[in-house]
Amino acid sequence: MKNIAALLFSKPYKGYAILFFYHLLFIVLAYQLRVSRTVSDAHLYWGKTLDFNQYSWFDFANYGAKFMVFINYPLVQLGFPFWSGFLLYGIIGFFGILKWMQWTDLVLKDRFVYKGFDLMYLLFFMPNLHVWTSSIGKEALVFWGIASVVFGLTTQRYKSVGFIVGSLVVLIIRPHVALMLLAAISLGLLFEKKISLKKRITIAGISFIGVLVLLYFVLQITNINYWDWKRINYFNEYSILSFRHSGSYVPMLDYNYGYRWFSFHFRPLFFDADTGIKYVASLENLLTLLIFIAALFLALKFYRKIQYTLEMKTVFLFTFIASALYIERYANLGIFMRTKIMFHPFLIVSLLIVIHQGISVMKAKINEKT
Repeated sequence: MKNIAALLFSKPYKGYAILFFYHLLFIVLAYQLRVSRTVSDAHLYWGKTLDFNQYSWFDFANYGAKFMVFINYPLVQLGFPFWSGFLLYGIIGFFGILKWMQWTDLVLKDRFVYKGFDLMYLLFFMPNLHVWTSSIGKEALVFWGIASVVFGLTTQRYKSVGFIVGSLVVLIIRPHVALMLLAAISLGLLFEKKISLKKRITIAGISFIGVLVLLYFVLQITNINYWDWKRINYFNEYSILSFRHSGSYVPMLDYNYGYRWFSFHFRPLFFDADTGIKYVASLENLLTLLIFIAALFLALKFYRKIQYTLEMKTVFLFTFIASALYIERYANLGIFMRTKIMFHPFLIVSLLIVIHQGISVMKAKINEKT
């Protein structure tokens, strides 16, 4: 707790105390919204739509949604109120944001300071970042887990508590995300030239076994059960069509492949907006789109000069793999925003690193001419 207090109130993090109260507002809003709905994942996980008295605690000792109930079961049985669950998960989500901020500070340092103000502070107030980490749900825990894994990867603290526990949290709650993250890290390490060829081959072998084990778990959880491309396509189409009657359905099956990717990453945009929430989401998506375009332009223009660290490679690969999967499964603007929280904050930071390198190269060329 002392470290957290120092992080919030000492230089250069004293402004982050404001961030906590900002996040607290989202916790309150999330609670009010779920109460008004009467039915949600939060209700299920806190035993509001499930009679815990008919089950024992260990009936829920399993992966995915059941594990969420397993975590909350003793708290509910002890009489903790519904709102306390939002506060608990919201604080865990905030710790995840802090870990992401630590990682951002580590990899970006002071690269975007303007007149003494670090522009990166503005990123920390992105609404979508706080919306999905403020409620009883998988997102708060998984975001903390991913942030801990990425931070451990960057600092090479593979034996740290954060890295190990973060990995286990992602594995137990969302095995398919653990699969994608492991594949991204493994591929990143495989193409890391600083590592000897012998170590890279060893990593590839161990990772391949890990990926196969996780793939088996994912196939069982999704009821696909075994690898069959036609069967997988059937389940994917069924998943997409199941969103047809949702409020912000997107006909992904009618789109070409490129527009599916665009829709997943950058929508809702203003042409989709019919509520205040969608307008706010559109602003955030527009910012992400502009950052992406700028980074892509500079990466292509100065492709020989841009350096990609291991964590950047991992983030880009994780985003690519996750996107390839989710555009085949989801067809709802709200689900898009919810899903992207797992990798977009890390993607934006990595794109900003590319932009900074590109600007540095441009300045160097201008100085050479003068």
